Amino acid sequence: MAKILLTTPPWQAFHTLQVLFPNIPPLGLQILAGVLRAAGHEVKVVSAQHLRPLHPAFLRAVEDFKPEIIGFSNSELPNAPMVIKVARDLKSRYPAVRLLAGGQAPTFKPELFLGPAGPFDAVALYEAEATVTRIVEALASGASLEGVPGCAWRAADGTLKISADQKVLADLDSMPLPYWEGSLYKSSFSDGLFAAVETSRGCPFRCTFCSIPGYYGAPRYKSAKRILTELRALKALGVTEFSINDDSFATRPEIAREMFETMLRERMNLRFGVQIRADIITANPALIELGAKAGMFMAVVGFEGYTSTVQDESDKGNSGDINREASRILRQNGVAVYGTHIFGGPASGLRDSLATFFYGRLNSDIFRMTIYTPVPGSRLYDDLAGSSQLNSTNPEDFYEGKYLIKDAHNPRLVQLSYYALLALHYALPDTLFKIFHPHQVIRCFMRRAYKGAVYFVLGQAWSSLFRRKTA
Repeated sequence: MAKILLTTPPWQAFHTLQVLFPNIPPLGLQILAGVLRAAGHEVKVVSAQHLRPLHPAFLRAVEDFKPEIIGFSNSELPNAPMVIKVARDLKSRYPAVRLLAGGQAPTFKPELFLGPAGPFDAVALYEAEATVTRIVEALASGASLEGVPGCAWRAADGTLKISADQKVLADLDSMPLPYWEGSLYKSSFSDGLFAAVETSRGCPFRCTFCSIPGYYGAPRYKSAKRILTELRALKALGVTEFSINDDSFATRPEIAREMFETMLRERMNLRFGVQIRADIITANPALIELGAKAGMFMAVVGFEGYTSTVQDESDKGNSGDINREASRILRQNGVAVYGTHIFGGPASGLRDSLATFFYGRLNSDIFRMTIYTPVPGSRLYDDLAGSSQLNSTNPEDFYEGKYLIKDAHNPRLVQLSYYALLALHYALPDTLFKIFHPHQVIRCFMRRAYKGAVYFVLGQAWSSLFRRKTA
């Protein structure tokens, strides 16, 4: 039996989403903890997502638990340098501890974590539920990782080794329940705890900017029976709100419908948010009405844009009209609309960006816009990296606030225009007055949005000052 501590990247100033969604727990680590505990290992989940790097509370948790293995999740590439820095410090403090990294960034860029400066002993590739037990048992015993599926490591001669079986897909219904103990946060709009749930993995769509199909592959679904088993277990733990973390919820509407109907029949009284496509909403208005009755209070919708140029460039398959109708259906049912949008892109011009800004604000209760960014694992990244059309390969630049594509656009002008529009958005009265909005969810999220914007600006100013001092 091994002692394994699983943790997240620490908080950094560009983590505006963590300010907006502060109580979403590390579901991936909870799932892995459930798998490892079922195999007989002792596991502790320590979320550092709200703590500064190497916070005393985090170090105290490591010292108290005394793990043999520390595993880091790292989904976003900009987190990689800080994760590596923290891991290097831990290795110097605890030389005997073995270090494991997993998630999208280590999967698509294992060389960063296993390079000469990388302190990690192994990387778990793709989804790790079906492989993590063998990986940690090899690390704990000092055995070779040769022949272990779903991992990468550095051989004795310094070469990067990747297992022949890179991607091993999990059977979602057969997995043990996640291990939730000690890693659930207080809910925002009720007296209880907040949890995260998944009903599916993967996505049948192939948006150019999205890494989900490349990471998870073809979509797989939990049965309604399995989902409801998890919800009942969470309710027994005192959970009153949850987030459905699927990247595209209800691509099989019949599963969602059975889930909602059972929640209503059993009077679960749980509130929840989802991520869902606009075309799924417009094709299933009755499902949205049912979901709202079952407790749906927010929908995160990737509208992306309102011109054919933006829709075609992202290969989203929607339209401005579909976006507007989806927003109308959600609002009609009292569901807050968190609209996400893309700014810029090789084919996009001023008209497209202004349309995104203008109509996006009208169409969203909470408006979010990020620069069109080539994320590793996405079609966009593969195309640009393969043709040397990236302005940077520095992981810290991939935070969706820089224009990284080599094309006719001036990257500094794109970035300046983007931040100017965001500043205008937060300065306009209709945005500002939402911090007093009668809808509790909208009011809360708008206050968080202003808080995140302040943290981001201060963080950028501090980073710029620090770079100047060290230059």
